Formats: sequence, structure tokens, C-alpha cells
Amino acid sequence: MKKMMIWLGVLASLNAGCASMMPAPADRISALPVVEVGTTPPRDGEFVLHVPANSPVPLRVVVRGSLLTGDQSVTGNMTFARDIYIYKYWSSYDRKTWENSHKLLDVAFSGGMDASGLNVSVGLDMKR
Repeated sequence: MKKMMIWLGVLASLNAGCASMMPAPADRISALPVVEVGTTPPRDGEFVLHVPANSPVPLRVVVRGSLLTGDQSVTGNMTFARDIYIYKYWSSYDRKTWENSHKLLDVAFSGGMDASGLNVSVGLDMKR
């Protein structure tokens, strides 16, 4: 019985990972409401997040750990050069053609500390 439970857990994990490889349900996505970043989403149901080009996008970075005196954060704004729509793990530049987000976006994180302080870098590039 214990082996059966382990195999069921493995199968569930594999299915969850494969879901992002399935084609986007474009018909279902097109019927969802669109919510611009920074506004209140609907209380019930799902929605498509719209990040408009050249509009301020709130940014909050939280740093935590045992070396610190407590959680600390920095807030600000950033702007995107292009509109993007996001639904779960799919993204679109035109809200018509949906791709797995990993096919459209390249996200990279790096960081380190030197005499100037803690330096964190986040890269967000378009693949297409």
C-alpha cells in the first residue's frame, strides 16, 4: 500500500509538470476577463493579467534570512517596453497567440555583495 501511495504521488507530480507543456486553451482564455496589473482582480474565477507597455508596474523585493534583523523590502516601479498578457503558465504579446511562458520570456537572477552593498540583478528578456 505504501508503494502504491508513492507511485500515485510520482504520477501526480509528473502530470502537474506536463500540464505546462500542453497547448494553451485559447478559447477558454479569450473568454476570461482581462485585469491590468495594479488593479483589483475579480473576486471569483480566473482572469488574464495584462501588463501594458510603458506603464508603471509596482515592484517589491523582499529579502529575508537569519543574517538579517528581520524581513526587509525595497519597493519601486518598473516599465515594460511591450504589452504582455499572462494566464497561469502561458503568455501572449497579442492575446491571440499563447505560448508557454518559457518560450516567450527568459528570466535570470543573480546577486552578490561587495563594498558597494548587496547587488541583485534580474534579467527579463523577450525570446521572440
